[in-house]
Amino acid sequence: MTFISSIRYIKPDEHRAFVAERLKALKEQLDQDIKVQTDAESLRLATWNIMHFSDGGAYDRTTESLLYIAEIIDHFDLVAIQEVNHDLKKFELLMQRYLGPDWDYILTDASGNRERLAYVYRKAKVRFLREAGEIVLPEGQEIVAPSQENATRKLQFARTPFAVTFQAGWFRFKLCTVHIYYGKSADNSPEMDLRRAEIEKIAVFLANMQKAEKRSSGTDANMILLGDFNIISPEHRTMKALLDAGFVTTEGIKDAASSLSGKHHYDQIVFKLAEKRVKLGASGVLNIFKSVYRSEDAAHYASKAGIKAVSHVKDGTARSDDKAMDYFRKYYRKHQLSDHNLLWCEIKTDFSGHYLDAVAAGQTPGRM
Repeated sequence: MTFISSIRYIKPDEHRAFVAERLKALKEQLDQDIKVQTDAESLRLATWNIMHFSDGGAYDRTTESLLYIAEIIDHFDLVAIQEVNHDLKKFELLMQRYLGPDWDYILTDASGNRERLAYVYRKAKVRFLREAGEIVLPEGQEIVAPSQENATRKLQFARTPFAVTFQAGWFRFKLCTVHIYYGKSADNSPEMDLRRAEIEKIAVFLANMQKAEKRSSGTDANMILLGDFNIISPEHRTMKALLDAGFVTTEGIKDAASSLSGKHHYDQIVFKLAEKRVKLGASGVLNIFKSVYRSEDAAHYASKAGIKAVSHVKDGTARSDDKAMDYFRKYYRKHQLSDHNLLWCEIKTDFSGHYLDAVAAGQTPGRM
């Protein structure tokens, strides 16, 4: 349950009433798209690049947008967030005032572009197992990229991946989130080569980590890799770099584009599961602008929500209604919510039936 009392501070009164209606519509959408499709006992896992979150300026989230962000997160149990800014004021406000004490978080320090990676999780469903770290590639395994002098450079990740061990129900797993280098999108560009190299390196690193844990402890490690990979399409070599390392995804995610345009598959959730009892359930992409900040709401924002004041021309004068509406559609709503849709998956974490079957068969099963 989110805490929504901050809605009373929204002005003017007409816009406050409008936000209440939109928040009700968002709740209904999330109930239909997520809760109805999943088992309450399952782990609802998501990844979301929240554009320049807590970055100030044009990206300074309002009370309205924090209400929407909190409501979306609250329909899941564990959410990996990319593009959390070094300034944590709005992020901490989101956690404390809008999500509240039922939630906790773990985040990195700021790396490339002053960005942090974060996990937010519902404490009643997810347990942090006190193991976390940013991934630095060992010597000899660095990313090799062409330099301007046509030589090679050995690099670490532009933004350091973040791996944490969690447990939900009977399911223990390592979760690694990334924000892969973007650069130019031309397929034959050095930037695209670097993008693919980062994806390949993190996928191979985790696959090797899984093998090493099996050798050292005899236990099976479940690996989940998720985040913003800047993948072009399911057929592109950026996606092939993930699959070649043995990771798999779900039918609901495989062909689902997460970009607002519907053309790109930037965000992904992929699995390399050693635990055969794990079952993946429903999955998909959440359309974040289906119920809030809709295109058809542009006239309201231009006239009732102060968009003119923030969409001014260089001399400081307010734009016309048409210009303000255009600003809302192209920029404002993305700066307040995100330029990425959210990607999600259900993981069934109750293995008690398997455990009891083993006991009934006279076996001595291991720990939960």
